[in-house]
Amino acid sequence: MVKKILETLKVDDSKPVIVEKYDKVAVKNGIDDMLRKVFTEKYNVVETFKTRDTRLAICFIACCFSGYACLYDYLHPFPESKLILGICSLSYFTITGMLYIWEWFVEKGTFFEGELNGTKVKLSSSIPRFSGQYTLVGESRNGSENQEITYTKCISTWLDTAGEILPGMIEKETASLYTSLFKAKPQ
Repeated sequence: MVKKILETLKVDDSKPVIVEKYDKVAVKNGIDDMLRKVFTEKYNVVETFKTRDTRLAICFIACCFSGYACLYDYLHPFPESKLILGICSLSYFTITGMLYIWEWFVEKGTFFEGELNGTKVKLSSSIPRFSGQYTLVGESRNGSENQEITYTKCISTWLDTAGEILPGMIEKETASLYTSLFKAKPQ
């Protein structure tokens, strides 16, 4: 039964990725997914999930405060639980604020983190408002050596007129990014 459910959830990679070409968020996410796929499958970069795990831990702590407040209110009805509800509510909103700060200042649009032969790599991307320019920032760190590479291209470079993401163009760009991040030494 579980095997049957898992087979229905499998993604067919042979189908082309088609996005609404006027929806910049869908285009950005499609290109990000294709870049992640190329890095993990073609170059065997092992994906790490450190920032996502940290985000999930922050969310879990916030939900624990919320859950404790609900449980305490259930066991000790409102007038008695007023102080605990207030403390837990303030804690929940404070931790949610910390989550937003984490996303804005630490993650900064990161969609891939990986490691290969001791070199850690982080990829982030953005498409500014009212612009068709896709900016990809690759950061690599090997010990004390840090390197950052920025590419800015028009999103039409990786899309055809029907909105299909062109994997060949992305692999070509990824090859130069991979070479820059993993082969070249910072000066």
